[in-house]
Amino acid sequence: MILGNIIKRSSTNGFLFLVKGDAKKFMYVQVRHKEGYFVLAQIVEIEKEKDETIAKCNILGYRIGGVLKNLRTPLEPDSEVLYADDAFVMETLGLNDSTKGAYIGVLEDRENIPVYLDLNNLITKHVCVLAKSGAGKSFTVSVLLEEIMDRNIPIVVIDPHGEYNSLKYPAEGNKDIFKKFGIKPKAYYKNIHEYSPDPIKNQQARPLKLSGRNLTGSELMHLLPAKLSSSQVGLLYSALSDLSKQADFDQLIMSLQAEEHNAKWTLINVIEYIKKMNIFSDNPTDMNELVQVGKCSIINLRGIPQEVQEVIVYKVVNDLFNARKNGNIPPFFLVLEEAHNYAPERTFGEVKSSSILRQVIAEGRKFGLGVCVITQRPARLEKTILSQCSTQVIMKVTNPNDLKSITSGVEGVTSETENEIVNLHVGSAMIAGVADVPLFVQIRPRKTKHGGEAVDIVGTFADAKVEDKPGTLDYFDQEKDATGKEVLNMIRPKVTKEDIKLLVDKKIKTLRSILVPCSLVSCNDNGFEFNLLLNLVNGQIVTDIERGTGKNFDVKFSKLSDKENKVFTLALNMKQFAASDLFSKSGLMFSEVYDIINSLVKKGLLVKDKDKYVVSDNLSTFLNLKNLAFYEKNEFLGLEYDEKLKPTYDLKITLDLFRKFINVINYKECFIVKYDVEFEK
Repeated sequence: MILGNIIKRSSTNGFLFLVKGDAKKFMYVQVRHKEGYFVLAQIVEIEKEKDETIAKCNILGYRIGGVLKNLRTPLEPDSEVLYADDAFVMETLGLNDSTKGAYIGVLEDRENIPVYLDLNNLITKHVCVLAKSGAGKSFTVSVLLEEIMDRNIPIVVIDPHGEYNSLKYPAEGNKDIFKKFGIKPKAYYKNIHEYSPDPIKNQQARPLKLSGRNLTGSELMHLLPAKLSSSQVGLLYSALSDLSKQADFDQLIMSLQAEEHNAKWTLINVIEYIKKMNIFSDNPTDMNELVQVGKCSIINLRGIPQEVQEVIVYKVVNDLFNARKNGNIPPFFLVLEEAHNYAPERTFGEVKSSSILRQVIAEGRKFGLGVCVITQRPARLEKTILSQCSTQVIMKVTNPNDLKSITSGVEGVTSETENEIVNLHVGSAMIAGVADVPLFVQIRPRKTKHGGEAVDIVGTFADAKVEDKPGTLDYFDQEKDATGKEVLNMIRPKVTKEDIKLLVDKKIKTLRSILVPCSLVSCNDNGFEFNLLLNLVNGQIVTDIERGTGKNFDVKFSKLSDKENKVFTLALNMKQFAASDLFSKSGLMFSEVYDIINSLVKKGLLVKDKDKYVVSDNLSTFLNLKNLAFYEKNEFLGLEYDEKLKPTYDLKITLDLFRKFINVINYKECFIVKYDVEFEK
């Protein structure tokens, strides 16, 4: 199809043509060169004046012998400009091979030409994603992570905002869009392991613990979340010189206390502060647990102070890098969100994590450690890190300083390209490094639910029921129905009503959604923090979120007398004991202890084993509560339901029961959704 003819002057880099056909911005065109081959070009701007439409094109080159070459002589004026067919575009840009590629999207204006990123190139030579806030950075990275998880490549994500756990859930939306891009919604629930230094704030996460032992002096320096003065640094080195080559925080505090300088108290306070954060442990999270084949480990730092985040990033990345160099963990892909906070340009100051990130970017490719750096402020990101990324995904950027940083730091991006970056719409990206020239790509939809969007506050509360409190004039007039939409603290179900309708083969007569009251309990067992979800209707510790079922807990024996409680609590801390063992610790008369033990045996709490007693096997659930840990996110959602159940178990009595076995730190009331399905006969 002829689109027009070249007019005015042409160069080896571009030309103008008078539009006669249906030309659009970013459209690929081809022109025959006088030497006989076709040249590929792209429309970058279209201007219209009265009855004349002029298109400006950038020349991308021509391919001979598998190599994309630039023009040495310009195209002839008046040459015909043709619409470039898909096969010619794919061959010229080198987009034919998809065997090792990650399907990231389609060429802008070419829905039939998929774009694949070379995963081997990404894993070994790094990638950066640059865009202003709200332009789609986390969305694009999640698309990339879906492709990587499909190939079982281990991933570790540093997530300061807690938005990547949405990879657990399948996408919702227009099915025609998924069909158009040739994908299906998918959940990666089994692939995702989420960790946090503060599992109380991030209750869906497992506790992340860092090693606080056998630290060198330089490591201890890096792990203090404060900028030290020269006198404090000198004092710290003096204290470290009195210790062994490998020390811990307690030894360092003792050594500082022996110093005579007044600056020691500030240092001691800083060390005490990081100890109270409870992120260091003698039983740290194993690097082999973070890096597993087919798993994506998310380090959720939401709610953690920035200075502490820097320490955590330094320690985690340093330990991962050393483990990879020593061959203790497999090759993996490291994703670093808000990278400008952890590796800022040196004019903005050095942070704790800067040095290790520079080293990983420079040396990681030798050890099969690929890095994806993501930032909304390219001007604040260290230039050496930006320049070492061989693939760049650039989305809409408007800040002049950020544009200048991209132009100077990304190969293939010129000052002319700046206008295109500013004008990119949400969902499109300019990708450099995947082909010999930068490509404008429409990012495909996610298979998973998007977690980076802003909270829809209006939608959450729209049409929600408002119940007036007793004593107000409207209280006696309002309807007391048990259905409708209500904003409640919910644990989002993985399966929706729509999913059930699609999955079942039988014809459904009724499908009701039922809200089940629960309590999400934060616990601590000898320093190990975890959550339990208690179903307050059926009296079970929930392990199956869809059914709301799990292991039974029996609260009947919590109604023991004070003396029975005292004896039973002592018995829980002993594997095997005689009546005399409890007598010496209880402070009760021996006859009382003996009678209480017999009473506890009758109630099924203790079992007699020859001349000794042991705790009943019926309580094995309570003795292994860590194995029932629950890691799901709870949030306030506006949800329509058919019935809301009332709790049958008293929360206070239930918590008193659990306190006999575990340290209960906190709890919150919430709901899970259960579906009642009746099929037609």
